[in-house]
Amino acid sequence: MTEEAWAVLPVEPDVGVTVTREMPRLDDAVEARTEAIWRDEREERPGLFNGRVFTADEITPRLITGHWTEYRRVMAQMRDPSLFATLKLRSLAVNGLLECPGGIVLGRRAADSVYLAGRWQAAPAGTVEARSGDAIDLVSQLDAELREEVGLEPHERERPRAVLAMEHAGTHIVDIGFLLRTSLDFETIRRRQEMVANDEYDMLRLVTREDAPSVLARAGDTLVPTARMLIERWLERVSVR
Repeated sequence: MTEEAWAVLPVEPDVGVTVTREMPRLDDAVEARTEAIWRDEREERPGLFNGRVFTADEITPRLITGHWTEYRRVMAQMRDPSLFATLKLRSLAVNGLLECPGGIVLGRRAADSVYLAGRWQAAPAGTVEARSGDAIDLVSQLDAELREEVGLEPHERERPRAVLAMEHAGTHIVDIGFLLRTSLDFETIRRRQEMVANDEYDMLRLVTREDAPSVLARAGDTLVPTARMLIERWLERVSVR
């Protein structure tokens, strides 16, 4: 998985998301393949839930348009990338690089994660899913992940700023990358993450401004490309403060 294959798109800090069409019907062959993959995944992970997730049809700096789809379709395309020719799913996710007084926070994805297991990621991160009706607020989605994965509440961070959209090679998942800050120190964040007992990350680490360039240089395949790009944006931002 080369970083060059991950497409990077600029977005405005307050980029919006709008639903513009209904979920299309699948032809019988694609439906059968999708259901077979989903059935296999459920046998391995019985807790998987076929919820609604948002998939982007068009991405511009100010607006992302698309439709709601089933998670099982996204999973099927992840497991069988050839399905993208028919499904054309670019499921949307939020990904925030959290800055605290000592530096930035990275999380190592658990070994049993469905995707990118064992790699370091900007935390929090998660799929844009239906939480209350069809309306989509990316900041609210990010806050939900921040609470569930890290244990922080919205009042404990400054307003996030979107800086990029990055499309994963192979899966076509699109991360909307945010920079956000909190006044809480890393030890407090680490304890909060342990308290929420979320299994998304098996470890958090603090990367200081001084160490960030060497982390980028040494990371190789251990760092999710979205995290790499967000760290670069963060370094650019702190250099002009």
